[in-house]
Amino acid sequence: MSKRLFFVLVFLVGCASTATKLENVPLVWQPEKQPQASAGAASASLFKTKIKVAPMTDSRKDPQLIAENREKTPPRTVTTSDNVAAFVTTNFKMLLTSAGMTVVDSGESVVIKGDVTQFFVIETDEYAGEVSLGITVTDAAGKTLWQGDTKGTSTRFGRSYSLPNYYQSLSDSLSNATSHLLQDAEFEKVIQSKQ
Repeated sequence: MSKRLFFVLVFLVGCASTATKLENVPLVWQPEKQPQASAGAASASLFKTKIKVAPMTDSRKDPQLIAENREKTPPRTVTTSDNVAAFVTTNFKMLLTSAGMTVVDSGESVVIKGDVTQFFVIETDEYAGEVSLGITVTDAAGKTLWQGDTKGTSTRFGRSYSLPNYYQSLSDSLSNATSHLLQDAEFEKVIQSKQ
């Protein structure tokens, strides 16, 4: 194969992959920089409280839209047909467990309820992800003990309009948001009080 033909083929493959629209993609857990959440220097008593995580809700304006490449006009979007709230719930529970928290399906002392208010990546010259959650902690009877917000972000460089980079940005942002929650002094105080 001649060099000229080789470079033409490489160019065409590059154009084809760039032109592909990222629509109705599945959600995939793919952290890169922050595979786990951290409770920091929290007291050991924080980890003893039995926590149940309720299915989260999603109050974002467009529940299918998860990212946007703004390098050109008009922007190229990334959408999913998966349930973002269910995806966040599953991985939030996993992150709590991996951080050492006692997550249960029954017999809980507290319930964590969450609402997804941001789950998005903006791509310009880098990937900038943000996941924000509105969190409510109740006792087992449903009495509200604490309410607050937690936000996580991530940035990375990578090939333009690349699905793995979007996955990594969203996954790392959720890990970061969970760490921020676990290290919130008021949140810790409420959880510890119900062990």
